[in-house]
Amino acid sequence: MGTDHYRGRRAASIESAEIRVTVLQHGGHIAEILDKATGVNPLWTPPWPSIEPSAYGPDNAATYGGGSDGPLLAGIMGHNLCLDIFGPPSEKEAKNGLTAHGEGSVAPYEMTVHAHEIVARAQFPIAGLEFERRLELRDRVVVIRETLRNTAGSDRAIGWTQHVTLGPPFLRPGATEFRVAATRSKVFESLFGRGDYLPPGATFEWPLAARPRHGRNRSCATARHSRARCAAAAA
Repeated sequence: MGTDHYRGRRAASIESAEIRVTVLQHGGHIAEILDKATGVNPLWTPPWPSIEPSAYGPDNAATYGGGSDGPLLAGIMGHNLCLDIFGPPSEKEAKNGLTAHGEGSVAPYEMTVHAHEIVARAQFPIAGLEFERRLELRDRVVVIRETLRNTAGSDRAIGWTQHVTLGPPFLRPGATEFRVAATRSKVFESLFGRGDYLPPGATFEWPLAARPRHGRNRSCATARHSRARCAAAAA
């Protein structure tokens, strides 16, 4: 237990006889929830070399991309806190230094470890917010509590999203199924990326989504790729 490094990144970890939990100091990402019996961490690890967001510069754009996405992609791993926006910033926000998914994804965190608990605190000066996350390990259960304080002089809406990405070996292409008690579903309303295979904004009955260009439906319950990315919402 204590402060260490994980895949070349500064990190803090706690563990029991069954589970190890690792949190990255920069970006606050929950990078690992390792089941010791199987050796499996269900959270996604990027296939590219990870660096601290603060180390990102113009010379790294060829590896991680440029603009507001670069610092995020340079350091993202596992669970990502999107605070206080989800997605890209506006042009004005980007000029003021805001990156994709907000400051929560790239800020440095002050972390302390007490027995089976990690306390991570960070300040987001652009958003005017103070954040605290407590991760407590209870045998095979991880209890996570988050607190957010608005330091501005007025109330406003807050975007606060838990962005979890799962990966191999926990996920297996063509074998892993996502099951949910839902029926009505809707595809993300704008373009998600080059790999889009569903019409933006289309509604469908879970899990079969229409693919007009292919003349047949596609089941969203089975992942074809080793990285899980949800582009449809179910209710």
